[in-house]
Amino acid sequence: MNQIFRKTLSTRHFDLDWNRHVTSRTYERFAYDARCEVLREFGYSIELMLNTNISYVPGSTNVRFLNQQFVNSEMTVESEVYGMNDGTLLWKQSIVGPNGKKACEIETTSTLVKDGNNIKIPELPKLTVTPYQFTIHPKPTNQNIVEHDYYIPFSDMNCFWNLPSDSIWKIFEEGRFLFFKEIVDLNLIKETDSTTFFMGGEIQIYKPIDPGTHVKILSWIESFEKIRFYFRQDILDSKGNLLASMKDEQLFVSLSNSRPRRAPAAFFDKIERFIE
Repeated sequence: MNQIFRKTLSTRHFDLDWNRHVTSRTYERFAYDARCEVLREFGYSIELMLNTNISYVPGSTNVRFLNQQFVNSEMTVESEVYGMNDGTLLWKQSIVGPNGKKACEIETTSTLVKDGNNIKIPELPKLTVTPYQFTIHPKPTNQNIVEHDYYIPFSDMNCFWNLPSDSIWKIFEEGRFLFFKEIVDLNLIKETDSTTFFMGGEIQIYKPIDPGTHVKILSWIESFEKIRFYFRQDILDSKGNLLASMKDEQLFVSLSNSRPRRAPAAFFDKIERFIE
C-alpha cells in the first residue's frame, strides 16, 4: 500500500465566497500546500527548487466536492503520489473535514522541470492505480458560444513565475461569471433564491497559460438536467491555439438554505440556445 502523507490546515473568513461557503480554490491551495510538503520529504523543498532553478508545473485535474465547509474548519489533506515513466507526478488527494467526512477529492498531475526537462524522482512509488480518464470532448463545430477577452495579470503568478492551478481555476470561474452576467443576469439569483454550487469538474491543460497575456474564454452548456447542468469552457491564446479546457458540474440550490432545487424556468429560457 502506498504511503499516505497528512497535513492539517484551517479555513478562514477570507476563504468564503459569494455562495457563503469555502471557495473551491481554497481546497486546491490546501492540496498544493500538502504537495509541497510531500516533495520536501523526497528532497525537493521549495527552497532547494528555487535555488537550483527547478520549477513546479501544474497539470490536468479532476476534482469532486462532497461536503461544503465554513469558517474555522480544521481540514486534513491526505496525499498519495506516484511517479510516472516520463517524470510526471500523479497526485491522489482527499481533504477531510472536522467531522471525519471527505469534503473534497482531487486527482491531479504536475512535473518538476529544469532546463526544459522533467525531473524523475526514483524514490517515488511506481504507478499502481489507473489515472482518471477525462471525458471532455472538442467544441462542436457550429456550437453557440459566449466569447470574452480576459487579461491574465502578472500578480497571479507564483514563486516559479508560472500560474498555479488555483489561478487557472480562477480564469474559468471568471468565465462562468461573465457568461451568467451577460446571458442570465446575476439579479436572477436574488429574485428566485437560486444559485449553483460547483460540484466538481475536469480541467485539462494542453499548453502553458502565461501571465501577462490576453486570452479568449469560450463558454457554453454541454448538457442540462432538472437540477444540474454541465458547463464547458475553452481558453485560447491570441492566435487561437487551445490552451486549456474545463467541464464542470453545477447543481441548482436554494441560496437561503443550500438545498438542491429545480432550475428556475427563467434560467433555462435564457441559456437554452447555448446547450449542445
